[in-house]
Amino acid sequence: MHTSRYNERRSLLGVLATGILIFSAACGSSHSVQPEASTASSSAEVSRASPTPSPEVSIHALGDDAAGTPETAYSHAPRIGGISLGMTLADAEAEIGGPPSDSYSLPDAGRTVELREYGGLTVGVDTSGHVVYVEISSAAIASGLPNVEVGSSISDAARRLSLKAVPSSSSMTADVEGGILRLDLDPVSDEVLTIKLIGSALV
Repeated sequence: MHTSRYNERRSLLGVLATGILIFSAACGSSHSVQPEASTASSSAEVSRASPTPSPEVSIHALGDDAAGTPETAYSHAPRIGGISLGMTLADAEAEIGGPPSDSYSLPDAGRTVELREYGGLTVGVDTSGHVVYVEISSAAIASGLPNVEVGSSISDAARRLSLKAVPSSSSMTADVEGGILRLDLDPVSDEVLTIKLIGSALV
């Protein structure tokens, strides 16, 4: 069980890093989400699902006057499951309310990330004990985003986060403070599969 989860997480981080590198090479620059008080559009990107790997496609958040603007904008430094990027492990576990059910370390580009699982919520910390990765994979864990949870429809999630959904896309991502917010999608069932915060150290 431990080995299977280790291999799954190692594969996940490898695929993530590859996708981000391809996107960075294609675009040649990074974008940052502006604070919610700003009138500038936030930047985001979507990777299209296809049988073979393909570059991720840049998309942009809707403007304040556009149809579909969310009723409550999410923070440019969001928490998911109560956890934010850069939070200390001690503060994260105080928020969660207990120790992990499982933990294991994964090497990543010369650094080590310890992944700690809390039943549908996974938190990754670096060697300094700060959060660099958060993943929600269960609808039982409240995301903290405005009416967006695991199991939400893709169109609803895109509208509520002020993103433009692209048909058949396998993910939607937006730059946030310290990294990216990523939603993995199932275009067939029209559902959000996972919600993640990924620190810039893993990009």
